[in-house]
Amino acid sequence: MSADFAGETARLYARFRRDLPSDQAAELAAQLGLTADDLLLDLGCGTGQLTAPLLPHCAGAVAVDPEPGMLTGLRDRGLPGVVAVLGADTDLPQLGRVLPPLGALVVGNALHWTDEASALAAGAALLRPGGGLAVVTQGPPLWLGGAPWQQAVRAVLEQFLGPVTATCGSDAAALADRVGLLEAQGLTVRVSSWRADHPVDAAWVLGHLGSALPGDALTSGGLRQALEDELDRQTGPLVEQVLTTAVVARRT
Repeated sequence: MSADFAGETARLYARFRRDLPSDQAAELAAQLGLTADDLLLDLGCGTGQLTAPLLPHCAGAVAVDPEPGMLTGLRDRGLPGVVAVLGADTDLPQLGRVLPPLGALVVGNALHWTDEASALAAGAALLRPGGGLAVVTQGPPLWLGGAPWQQAVRAVLEQFLGPVTATCGSDAAALADRVGLLEAQGLTVRVSSWRADHPVDAAWVLGHLGSALPGDALTSGGLRQALEDELDRQTGPLVEQVLTTAVVARRT
């Protein structure tokens, strides 16, 4: 499952992608060694799901994304001290020419869209001594969750779209690869995880899926109606159990 992240997809992303919970952001900032004097860079920032909760822990942030619609959503949040930059991982070396050494660089659910080895190496090169780099995933994706309602959503998606097995880099193999790539940069690496339960409703589930599906997949061919019907059949509250995993690497 993938999306082009433009237009309506970007608007849905702004409404239906969660910020990292504030308590998790505080713990992540501490593990990164982020200080009130530091500059943060959020690579593949989306509409600010990491930028916003980490902003209270630093002096300011540079938020980088290749999709203008995402940056529009970020700017609409009116976050003070945030500079939005249209760019990608391949622009990190050039950014390093104009930015001071970073206190931290973070990547959310975006690293799997890059050449991970090159992106992590370029990001590590921008850190100040003692600075940190974190790869943060909030997964597995909703459609791979274990709750009965999530399994029902997956069954409907596969009926219309075929197998939906992509983990968006949230699986154990991707985690191990990233640990190895960061250790190869001479960084000290630790892995942390946090769990949170998020009550949702059918409107939120459909909006979230709209932010993840390609193009107009949700609104064509009867998929949306089939999902609505399936969610209506579910009994009891809908709760998404989210496991956040952070691979945190420090330059010591």
